[in-house]
Amino acid sequence: MYLSLEDFQALGVDDTYKNHSIGGKCSGCGECCVDMLPATIDEIHRIKEYVQKHHIREHRQAPFFDPKATDFSCPFRNQQERKCEVYPARLYICRTFVCNKTREDAIRDRDLIHRDRKIYSLRFEVFGNPETLGLVAAIAVSKSKRALPWR
Repeated sequence: MYLSLEDFQALGVDDTYKNHSIGGKCSGCGECCVDMLPATIDEIHRIKEYVQKHHIREHRQAPFFDPKATDFSCPFRNQQERKCEVYPARLYICRTFVCNKTREDAIRDRDLIHRDRKIYSLRFEVFGNPETLGLVAAIAVSKSKRALPWR
């Protein structure tokens, strides 16, 4: 199941970001490491195979104030070690994204990336955990009184 860019934007999600880079290089802060990212089905399959081969478990970064809260962080981000557990198999967006771009460059890149990708919940696609999808669907229903066009 996935969302198109238009579906995602219809939720009112702010797709802007802050510059957390250090000297134009990734700081490893993890702010861009999120569950719902643009991907191709081939990228999803590659990550699933890598996770199975290397026995990687789902990582959770639930907010400290509510351990039952929906976790929107990347399920592959090892926060304690500040590293990506699927780094060799990571998505194209993860390979190319640096948060120091101008807003115009970021919008251009976003549009290019979304041309052949859909937004997937990595937590759901790889680990079968639907928690993010449930909250996104609930937000959509409350905003529009209709369900999202899941595909």
